[in-house]
Amino acid sequence: MVVIEDEAIVLAGYQMLFESWGYVVIAAQSADEALGMLEGGAIQPGFILADFRLRNGQTGTDAIERVRQAFGPDIPGVVVTGDTTVTVDRLRLAASEGMPILHKPVNGRQLQELLTRSFKS
Repeated sequence: MVVIEDEAIVLAGYQMLFESWGYVVIAAQSADEALGMLEGGAIQPGFILADFRLRNGQTGTDAIERVRQAFGPDIPGVVVTGDTTVTVDRLRLAASEGMPILHKPVNGRQLQELLTRSFKS
């Protein structure tokens, strides 16, 4: 599993949560960092969770697409956002690209159900 979140404390929280559920987690603050950590190929990502708004104008949808380009287009991904200014068009685009949107605060049970339904081993 790959988690991309630019806020270190939130990233650590996701990592601890997912590891407590038994997942191996690649936790990164950007798509570049995630791809660097995956570079050796020892881990094939089975799921990608990314915050919508990342640093330097990057978005979670772009980050998910970059990981998919490197490891396969069928990897499930979800975008998390707490930003109420995200336009409906951007959210529709994410959904059309197979990226469900979860709004912060994320409900742990909802997230776990989503993972169970879509995680690729």
